[in-house]
Amino acid sequence: MNMHKTPARDMNPAKRNQRLSRIVPLAFGLALAAASPMIAAQSDPVRAHSPAQQNGAAAQPQTQIQTPARAPAPTQQNSATALAPVTKTDIRNQAAYERLMNNSGVTVQWLWSADRGQLSAKDVNDVVRIDGTQANFEGTLKINGEIVSIDSDRFVFRGTILILDAPEKGRRCERTGDYEFRATGKRKYWRLQQMESCGRLTDYVDIYY
Repeated sequence: MNMHKTPARDMNPAKRNQRLSRIVPLAFGLALAAASPMIAAQSDPVRAHSPAQQNGAAAQPQTQIQTPARAPAPTQQNSATALAPVTKTDIRNQAAYERLMNNSGVTVQWLWSADRGQLSAKDVNDVVRIDGTQANFEGTLKINGEIVSIDSDRFVFRGTILILDAPEKGRRCERTGDYEFRATGKRKYWRLQQMESCGRLTDYVDIYY
């Protein structure tokens, strides 16, 4: 009986190498094709941190809006010593100068029942200085300072005007600086022109002659 025989394997080394040279490139190509999606996926994070994007992230804080620093609040003069002293009173009208030197007192309208307050005026080294007070149970008015200039119907006062407890108890209105007093019409007094201060109340401070 004839038996089927398996043909003998070709053990020739030259032929074996020839077959391997064909199989290896094919297997490498298949492995590379299978690995391509994984390589592409891994490359995405690298692109997310590219130098251009890193520079953009670093530049981002520069675009943030910064709140500007607040300017310091202006200082307010609250005493006559904070003012520049008058070196010489500018007397532009001699008759007005005599009226001020011989004045007949000072008042504020809130002190209804008070007597007219006394106001002293002295010329010391060519600088006219005034100092006066009106006071009673209704409150107190004080004025102290120097005269910058005096004209026929007005003068400029540099100093402090203080009103206490008028028109109501607890009120303190202190103003310091340059203020104009003016006489109008046939009135026999100079009236403070900067009348509104301290809660927008109107203070009629008058100096009589």
